[in-house]
Amino acid sequence: MLCLVMLSTGRSAAAQPQTGEPAPHFAITSDSGKHLTPTEFGGKLLILNFWQTDCVPCVKELPSLNKLARAMRSQGLVVAAISGDEDRAKYRNFLRDHHVTLETYRDPSLTISKSFGTSMFPETYIIQDGRILRKVVGAVDWMSDEMVSFARARLSHH
Repeated sequence: MLCLVMLSTGRSAAAQPQTGEPAPHFAITSDSGKHLTPTEFGGKLLILNFWQTDCVPCVKELPSLNKLARAMRSQGLVVAAISGDEDRAKYRNFLRDHHVTLETYRDPSLTISKSFGTSMFPETYIIQDGRILRKVVGAVDWMSDEMVSFARARLSHH
């Protein structure tokens, strides 16, 4: 199920990065002060999730994303959730009330999601060595056998 938040991407469909291609360059600082770019991880695996607090499917998938981040952090998995929320207080209250422990970022201008061609939330990119391995549109169970196996397989190759 996709969130009905439609984004104006300003990109043509042909310009959207595809699987196997380099991820668009971006730099953002997390709520805890960590700096993030798509190329700084070496062999680590980056799960880059675009979401918003008022997107019901986003909220539904967040607990499993949070759990995956905790479960596989020591194996080299980095999970980054970039919110498009404009209201900082609403966003911070949401993180507190939902016990979100994964690394979170706020991009109210939607600059980063637009650079990826994101048109709806949630949308997630799995990135390794600066390249897009997989794009996931819509909410998924990140603790499913498929997602955990995919992450483990990618981490074991590095």
